[in-house]
Amino acid sequence: MQVKVFSATKLHEALSQVRQDFGPDAVIMDRLEGMDEDGNRIWHVHAALDYEDKVETKANVEARPSEQSPTDSTRLFKASMARLERIVEGLGRQESSTLREAIDDHDSRLAFDHLVQMGVAPTYAFDMADDFVQRRPISASVLRWSERIVPKEEPATVLLTGPSGAGKTTLLAKLATHYSLKGVRVAVLSTDTNRMGGTDMLKSYSEILGIPFFTIRTQADVEEALDATKSAQLLLVDSEGWNVRRKSGIRKQRELWDEIPFTHRVLVVPANMDEMDGMEILERAGTLEVNRLAFTKLDETSRPGKIVNWAAAFGIDLSYCSFGPEVPEQMGWLTPQALTALLSSQDSKYVKEAA
Repeated sequence: MQVKVFSATKLHEALSQVRQDFGPDAVIMDRLEGMDEDGNRIWHVHAALDYEDKVETKANVEARPSEQSPTDSTRLFKASMARLERIVEGLGRQESSTLREAIDDHDSRLAFDHLVQMGVAPTYAFDMADDFVQRRPISASVLRWSERIVPKEEPATVLLTGPSGAGKTTLLAKLATHYSLKGVRVAVLSTDTNRMGGTDMLKSYSEILGIPFFTIRTQADVEEALDATKSAQLLLVDSEGWNVRRKSGIRKQRELWDEIPFTHRVLVVPANMDEMDGMEILERAGTLEVNRLAFTKLDETSRPGKIVNWAAAFGIDLSYCSFGPEVPEQMGWLTPQALTALLSSQDSKYVKEAA
């Protein structure tokens, strides 16, 4: 097996180098954006190639009959996938071990172990360990932090979008209540019209708070709602949850969103989601022009570090976080201090030894 780092000023150029050098059998382990010695942006792509697999596959192809049954093809495909999974898992352990050994300080090693245990990728855990052990706010260069929304100083129109069941409506209710109690003029719109009872919760909260609420089904509804809420300092827009497997739902929503002048498009991702599923959600969201990332259900995962991996992989600014159903409690702005506290809150060997 050969592991190599390919570097270039642009990501696609580094990936092209991987394909030229390692061919189509290469396994991409990681993609990191950093700075070179002159302060210029540069991409580093970690790739691996299992020569044994490549030789074995070629030999099998030469020895294999010209035609195979569907059953044989399926069996070979599953065997190949199982082998690939073992390779990636082994490389992950190798990378983690190598990075850990590069840390001289005992306490920093414990911090590294803790962060990896919390789900932070080893590469990021290595960068964060020193800050973490000193109880300093995590300042990983791969993370981007957005500015707080201050509607009294600058009006904001905020879209909350994301997969079905992400907790968008609950987060929006928390935001509406939080800012209303601070004296901000809030209005709520909802395009969640296909789901049974999709607007009932927000309508009830809006009535309790005494704030305008409008259901959006057509472009004409958008014009009417925007005219009626033009004095609002904070306009919050809920949306129908979407499925990455069904693009039609996303296209339908976008037709309405394009009529609204959003200042913030917030992708809401539930922290209890599988990490790879979350990566797929984030990749799909790239077409929706989201510029903020919010996490919900942080109380429902034992590995909150995955949010670091998601944010670092796609470079979207971090904003709100939510960790429970109560309104408006259990919500806040995700800052370096908040992320440090979140990753410190889980019980672990590091927490026990460092206490």
